[in-house]
Amino acid sequence: MTNFDQQAISEIARYIKDDIIAKVPSEIDQLVPDNVDKLINNIYALRYYCSQNSIDSMLVDRLDNIIETCQGLWELLDSNTSTFMYLREMYKIRKLDFFANIIGQYEEVTSGEETFRDFILESIATFLGWKSDTIWIDVAKIDHYAPIKNHVRRLRVELWKLLDDMPKNGDQVKLDKAVEIGEKMDYLLNFVISDQDQPIGQALFLSAIYVLILRLKLDRTISVIKSIGEKKDNEENR
Repeated sequence: MTNFDQQAISEIARYIKDDIIAKVPSEIDQLVPDNVDKLINNIYALRYYCSQNSIDSMLVDRLDNIIETCQGLWELLDSNTSTFMYLREMYKIRKLDFFANIIGQYEEVTSGEETFRDFILESIATFLGWKSDTIWIDVAKIDHYAPIKNHVRRLRVELWKLLDDMPKNGDQVKLDKAVEIGEKMDYLLNFVISDQDQPIGQALFLSAIYVLILRLKLDRTISVIKSIGEKKDNEENR
């Protein structure tokens, strides 16, 4: 890498924080397809910049992966436009806090106060308590149902990839532990699928998971960028 590449690394990290992470939906009012489409466009612009300047092929691959996650969220929102419109109104009236709870769990994961595996367990408890809200009685007759199963299958892959990409804490993962994580993850996702009477709750829950994954992936990308810069500095100091 050249000195220009080192400068570019700092610019990329700043761009991700200011123009991508800051644009990821953090409130129910922001969960609209147009917002996600603008987010995708910003990521494409960064991808093009990295590709044209040969920054790092691994970084380009990461951005491609993040774009796919954004596309999944866009498809979920686009196929549930009326659902999320209704939910935004209910949030104003009822002050539901599930989406905020998910964002709070993201902050705990990134601060080191909670592991990603703990998040999976807490998500089950959160969903169990939240879905009992009487709002779902009010929306039970809405004749709209998105292909939830397709998104659940996509999110299963996303969660496993993200879990594998998380920084290792030095402990070797044993097979029985990996199986346990898989069982908990399956329980969470299959529980969402099985709740067929509340497709609107499913859509909101899955959108929150998409947002969490996006934020964690972007945070991880910044960490990777910094490691690229540190590696370059070490090579130059030899």
